[in-house]
Amino acid sequence: MAYSSPPSPSNVVELLAPSLCLNPDALEDLAPVQPNEVNLLPPSFQTLAWSEHSSDSTPKSQKRLCYRHRPDLRSKRAADEIQLEELQQDIKRLPKQDQQIISHIWSLFGSAPASHRQLVLSGLLTQCCVPQLSFLSNNIQPLLRIDFLSITPPEIAFRILSYLDATSLCHAAQVCKSWKRLADDDVVWHRMCEQHIGLKCTKCGWGLPLLEKKKVRSRRHLEQVSQSQPLLSQPQIQEIHDSEPEDLAQDMNTAMEAASASSHPSPPASVTMSPTRRRDSFDSEDDSRSPKRTRHNTRSPSPAMEGSTPLFQSPEPPVKATEGSTKRPWKEIYSERLIVERNWRKRNYRLKEFKGHQDGVMCLQFDDSYLITGSYDNTAKVWNIETGECLRTLTGHALCIRALRFDEAKLITGSMDRTIKIWNYHTGQCIRTLQGHTDTVVTLDFDSRILASGSADSTIKIWNFATGECSTLTGHRDLVNKVQIYKKKFIVSASDDTTVKLWDIASRTCLRTFTGHVGRVQCLQTSGDALISIIANRFRRSQQNNATALTTTDSGRRSPSYESSSDSETRTVMPIIITGGLDNTLKVWNVETGECLNTLFGHEEGVWSLAFDKLRVVSGSLDKTIKVWDTESGQCQYTLTGHNGPVTCVDLGDTKVVSGSDDGTVYVWDYGVDYTSS
Repeated sequence: MAYSSPPSPSNVVELLAPSLCLNPDALEDLAPVQPNEVNLLPPSFQTLAWSEHSSDSTPKSQKRLCYRHRPDLRSKRAADEIQLEELQQDIKRLPKQDQQIISHIWSLFGSAPASHRQLVLSGLLTQCCVPQLSFLSNNIQPLLRIDFLSITPPEIAFRILSYLDATSLCHAAQVCKSWKRLADDDVVWHRMCEQHIGLKCTKCGWGLPLLEKKKVRSRRHLEQVSQSQPLLSQPQIQEIHDSEPEDLAQDMNTAMEAASASSHPSPPASVTMSPTRRRDSFDSEDDSRSPKRTRHNTRSPSPAMEGSTPLFQSPEPPVKATEGSTKRPWKEIYSERLIVERNWRKRNYRLKEFKGHQDGVMCLQFDDSYLITGSYDNTAKVWNIETGECLRTLTGHALCIRALRFDEAKLITGSMDRTIKIWNYHTGQCIRTLQGHTDTVVTLDFDSRILASGSADSTIKIWNFATGECSTLTGHRDLVNKVQIYKKKFIVSASDDTTVKLWDIASRTCLRTFTGHVGRVQCLQTSGDALISIIANRFRRSQQNNATALTTTDSGRRSPSYESSSDSETRTVMPIIITGGLDNTLKVWNVETGECLNTLFGHEEGVWSLAFDKLRVVSGSLDKTIKVWDTESGQCQYTLTGHNGPVTCVDLGDTKVVSGSDDGTVYVWDYGVDYTSS
């Protein structure tokens, strides 16, 4: 059968379009040299055509386009276009008759139904020799590769990318522009931040610090500029205020219950907290989430007294600027925190020394702006933590200051002169002096409702901010070295009698006693849920004794347990207490069962102070060293040295370790990024 006349364009489309991909845009892919009036076979050449019975009768509208012939993806197949150009050049070198024959063969194959195509290919394979089969193998493999991210909906592509780690995501972003757009999307990196920031990832074992300090600084700078230049235009304000997304803390709270396990207390409920202040306590986080709550919680450990007066009246909070902010990409936020975490692991820090006290430093606390220290020289000093400048010295105690805590509004100190003083540390004014203990005030802690203090008289006193009432907890047989308010309902205390006790504030009773230290317990800290590795056999035995104690949280949800790579260990999330004693050890306790989960060995002398969050533990010892431990495994990562006397107090932040020593010096070990240079 010969061609009587050149086929019309529509017939050419029907002839060349495959049965699965009836699309005119696919013609160039299927026939590099299409039939036309010049290269049609001569009348003497017998041509063939598929029978009408074998033709596919499915309507074009119902036929599916394969990946290679979808018109919306043709622009992304640069490799196919290059190969077609090379093929066309090779064909043009052949005689015209050979071009016509090859073109007819391609056209005939292109118009064949799918089943016939497979038969033709099977027959061709039986006639191919080894070099030709090798050619097919080398050329088919790259053709089978599919850009799955481009052909799937964005929601599915984001879901696939969410299973990658940060390194793999960065590699994926280097593949092509479309992959870079997907791999750098905020949806993917927001999930990455949820898995790592403020807690340890259960898959890779890495955790990143929260780093609220930069956001606080930028907002404070904006407030100062807006107050000094009220006519500043909105675009200028947004340019200055390059802060993180406003919903950072809220989004992080959906993936974790708290940002850090620091022991910094929150201010009274009457103080309206700035939303930018770092939330330093698991126990005070609930109040900081409710900015509209301004009235006192008048619930007291005991009935209120008639005519009683509050212990502390909070000043009116400053008016905060309400201008909008420029949101930063989540990938940038993740990268910034990754640099800090690498600094922690590689011991890259800047060391600052604060000198000014005339005697040993016994207590300290810091936040993003201030460092306050108490000393044997009977004074407390307020420092600018960034510049090292001593802003003011608070005098008034007759003897050594052994304990202090502060928030945005006030500073509370406890002294060996048996008194507790409440200060406005911004002005240096002593607001009130509390008397009640019969011996040295060794420790104190407070939240929005109460102040708890421990003394060398073996008692714990609870002072109600709203009513001024004081109640006493008795049970320890020796000096109380540390008290901390836990979940607003309980108090945990450590004593020289080698025990740790958990108290119920409402009933004023001891709920549980933790025993295990063989020396005086000098320090402790509580936290919310933390990821801990414990021995599997011990974990199973504890589950049998108390099936829900280890894995049930306060809200009734069961916390997840994660199997580690070792058969002998189990990773589980639970509320813990860490204590340190003069037996040279630190112990990790399960709050709900009283079981000792781990004992940390490494100090050569007694442990005098400690602090920890969900990522690491720092401890100061009489051996003049500070050790940094992994919270989950309990392994010592490294030791910080530099003090010439016993390390009497330490505090921990996202980027800093601050330590005070009996030699009168204070060191700040700063692992943070230099934001001013960046």
